[in-house]
Amino acid sequence: MDDSTVEPAPDEVTNVTSTPAESPLSARRLFAFALGGTLLLLVPLLVIAVFAVRQPRASDTPSEAAEAQRPFDLPALAGGRMTERAFAGQVVVVNVWASWCGPCRDEAPVLSRMSKASSVAAFYGMVRLDEPRLAKAFAETQGLDYPHAIDNGTFAQAHRVTVLPTTLVFAKDGSFVGRIEGPVSEARLQALIDDALAVGSR
Repeated sequence: MDDSTVEPAPDEVTNVTSTPAESPLSARRLFAFALGGTLLLLVPLLVIAVFAVRQPRASDTPSEAAEAQRPFDLPALAGGRMTERAFAGQVVVVNVWASWCGPCRDEAPVLSRMSKASSVAAFYGMVRLDEPRLAKAFAETQGLDYPHAIDNGTFAQAHRVTVLPTTLVFAKDGSFVGRIEGPVSEARLQALIDDALAVGSR
């Protein structure tokens, strides 16, 4: 019998290469890179989408040709009806106004004087957001003795009128020549009338 002491075999050690746990900092970096890459892809798409929405399409932008012929049928301030047919074949000045509008009162003498003196342009009024009784009294007091209609929003919307007063000028063929937002001056209005007269004669 061998009395020699046999040392027990050491436990077998399996060599395993372990991957250290990912640090929170590394995880945040990976997330940041992923987010940055996603944003880089999304930003151009968002820019394209914004421009696509804001870019007016041809079908959304009303043509200015024959703008005066856009249909309306409104009660006239003096009775009866007024339609777009009243504008046909003449240079037309349309003033959109209200009796409570201070700038409308300021410009009334100019409109009264020019409407009486002009032999080349027909003047019309569109009463907006006003009581017919008050509007009629205003027109009579200010000498605005050309035809007026009571606009229910049809005319203002069709011609994109958002300011009182607004004056629109149309040529004989119905094409839109220009607008004045705020009180008119004789010089500015006469210049637009002259431009309207020149349409078709060039």
